[in-house]
Amino acid sequence: MRFFFKQSLLSPVFVMLFVTLLMFLANVVALDQPWEWGHSVYLMGVLSFVIGYVLVYVLLTLTGLVSPKFTVSTPYRLIVRCYWVLSFLGLFLSLYKIYSVGVGNPYGSVLLALRIANTWEHQPSYGAQHFALFALCLALYYAQKKQAIPCLVVSVIYLVSAFSMAERTSMMFLFVAVGYTAINEGWVKLKGLLVALSVLISLFIIVAVGTGKTGGDNGYDFILLYLGYAVSAFSQWTEGKEYLGCADLVFGKITDLMSFGLYSCSPLDLGLTNKDFNVLTYAASPYLFGGLPAVVVSMILMGAFFAFMRVLAIKRKGYYLALLSCYMYALIMMFYAWQFSLTTYLYLMIILFPLFAGRFLNASRYGVASKM
Repeated sequence: MRFFFKQSLLSPVFVMLFVTLLMFLANVVALDQPWEWGHSVYLMGVLSFVIGYVLVYVLLTLTGLVSPKFTVSTPYRLIVRCYWVLSFLGLFLSLYKIYSVGVGNPYGSVLLALRIANTWEHQPSYGAQHFALFALCLALYYAQKKQAIPCLVVSVIYLVSAFSMAERTSMMFLFVAVGYTAINEGWVKLKGLLVALSVLISLFIIVAVGTGKTGGDNGYDFILLYLGYAVSAFSQWTEGKEYLGCADLVFGKITDLMSFGLYSCSPLDLGLTNKDFNVLTYAASPYLFGGLPAVVVSMILMGAFFAFMRVLAIKRKGYYLALLSCYMYALIMMFYAWQFSLTTYLYLMIILFPLFAGRFLNASRYGVASKM
């Protein structure tokens, strides 16, 4: 019974419903927003996700199409060492950007200077963000091995890169991915989760204050606005508008490249200005692609994908658990925006594989678990 309860709490469906509940409480109760068209569309997508997830999960569970495999406990040492070297290279580049952009800036705030350089001036990060992904992958690897000190070290390396971009969402990516793995492995309990959440909120506040994005007159309205207002903004800016065929917003940059921009458009082509709230929840991207039918179909497919990954993560762990942990970020961020099309996931699919490749190769070759 305890195992079943734990698995239910870790289910993508439970996580999504919990996030949806928080968002609607923030929107309807805390922000006192009226129920609008966007609220119904959002819930329609959530229901579609649940249907797709349950159907595929039950099918895979009853038919046994996904069977457990024996795995080894470590990858090749050379690979781990290379990942450490690349992580420290990312740390050096991040520190260099903080120094070159943040020190002596005319804005009076290091974080504000970094934010302006990253968001508006589009200054290069010297590859710091890409190298930081090696640190993120190492953090997921050590989380599965329940090794706290190396996991903490590479997590800090990744966070320095996030600070060099003044990006709160990048910080959240780390906490969600590593936290989900740690909880799934029974390494972190509720107390540890609450501590991690308090640290994350503290980092959010530091970046928000440093970049002047606390929002409103009450000091920290940005917490409620980011959590709850996007569904109202979705209604305000998309209700009654025809869909625009923006496939790249759903499927990512590869759609833009393959179609030579034919099925691409900016999500801000709705008349938004710098003073408007420009976050429209996950539902905006599929809606701008193909209207309400696209919201339903895309979320059914997304639910099926998460069910497939969840079954693999339960039975095989390793690579699949690490990848699912990364995608949990996109699921949690549904209250904020569509995050499933990020190219980051493509990078992570590639970078994560060598850390767990030994599991595939040895299991396939010998059919038994090897010891360290």
